[in-house]
Amino acid sequence: MYDRTFGTEWNELTREEAVRRAFALGVAAGVGNGRSAELDRVMEAFPSAYDRSLVELAYDEGRTKALNATDDADDPEEVWETLVDAAGTPRESPVGAALPGAITGLTLTRPPREGPPSSLDLPSMLRK
Repeated sequence: MYDRTFGTEWNELTREEAVRRAFALGVAAGVGNGRSAELDRVMEAFPSAYDRSLVELAYDEGRTKALNATDDADDPEEVWETLVDAAGTPRESPVGAALPGAITGLTLTRPPREGPPSSLDLPSMLRK
């Protein structure tokens, strides 16, 4: 599935492409293909620990989604089609894979709210 969609003939990857590939490798592993040597190759393309951790998070996210999807479908091809389109793009945004849950839960990923201060979200301890 992965080889058919992406191929393994590449020399350089952008961070976005690496996250997409790692997500797809995770999906392939979740449907029974096992951990691929391609994942190690993708991770080695980036010297920084931060980029490698993003790739590993994307892999884990893809694998988790595939394992959850196998509850609804038994056919690995069907699970693959549910999670990855023909171009190799995850059907759901891999942002969850690229950012840890603690960060995505914070307001850093949301745009600032507009309006007077009374309409802003404040912790209950700051309200009268």
